[in-house]
Amino acid sequence: MSSMAERLTTSRGWAIALGVGAALVAGILLLVYLNSYRDSVAGETAPTTVLVAKALIPAGTSGTVIATKDLYQAATLPAKEVKTGAIADPAFIDGRVATTDILPGQQFTTAEFSTATTEAVDTKITGAQRAISVSIDNVHGSLSQLRAGDHIDLYIGLGARSSSQGGGQALVKLFRENVVVLATPAGGADPSIGGGEGGSGNMILRINNSKDAADFAYAADNTQLYFVIRPAAGAKKTPQDTATISTVAGSR
Repeated sequence: MSSMAERLTTSRGWAIALGVGAALVAGILLLVYLNSYRDSVAGETAPTTVLVAKALIPAGTSGTVIATKDLYQAATLPAKEVKTGAIADPAFIDGRVATTDILPGQQFTTAEFSTATTEAVDTKITGAQRAISVSIDNVHGSLSQLRAGDHIDLYIGLGARSSSQGGGQALVKLFRENVVVLATPAGGADPSIGGGEGGSGNMILRINNSKDAADFAYAADNTQLYFVIRPAAGAKKTPQDTATISTVAGSR
C-alpha cells in the first residue's frame, strides 16, 4: 500500500508540474502575441510624412517646375495609408519628370516619376515661360563663374553697333533683372551649346513671358549684352539705370 501511495503521489506531482509548465508556456506565448499585436497596431498608426499633390500635375512636368510652382505639400498620414514607394524627401524629384498625371491629393510615389534624372532645358520651363540661346563672350560676363540655376542682371550696350549706323549716343542700360540661367557653355544642360571654361559660347536664358521673346532676340542681335551675377541669396532689387559718356564722366 505504501509503495502504491508513493507512486500515486509521484504521478500527481508530475501532473501538477506539467500543468504548471504548460500554463507558464501559454502565458509567455500570450505575452509575446500581445506585444506583437501592439507593435503591429502601433506600426500601422504611426504618423508618416509623405508628399501630396496640391493641384493637377500633368505628365511630363519636371520636379523643378513642381517645386517652383509650389504644386505639392507635406502631409502626415497613418503608416497603413501610405502607398508603396511613397516619397517623403523633395530632393528625390529634382531632375525627374512625372510619367503620369498626378491628381490633387494624390501621394507622390516613385512609380509616378522617371527613374533617371534629366537636365533637359524644356523640363525647366512651363506655361508662358520660354528659353532662348544668346551668344556672349567672357569679356562681357564671367562665364567661368556662371552655372545653370544662377540669377543675373542683363544689361545692353548701344554703342559700336548702333552709333555706326546712326543710332545716336552710346549708352549702357539695364535690360532685364533677375534672369535665370538655364545652361552655360562651361557647364550647361545642353552639351551642344559650345564654348568652354573661360571662353565664349551660348547661354540659355529663361524668359518668363513668351511675349518678351522678341525683345530678347532683338537685343541679342543688335546690342552688346553684358550680364552681372546676382547674390545667391538676399539679392536686392536692381535699380533702373542708364550710363552714357556724360554720366560716367560726371561721376568722377
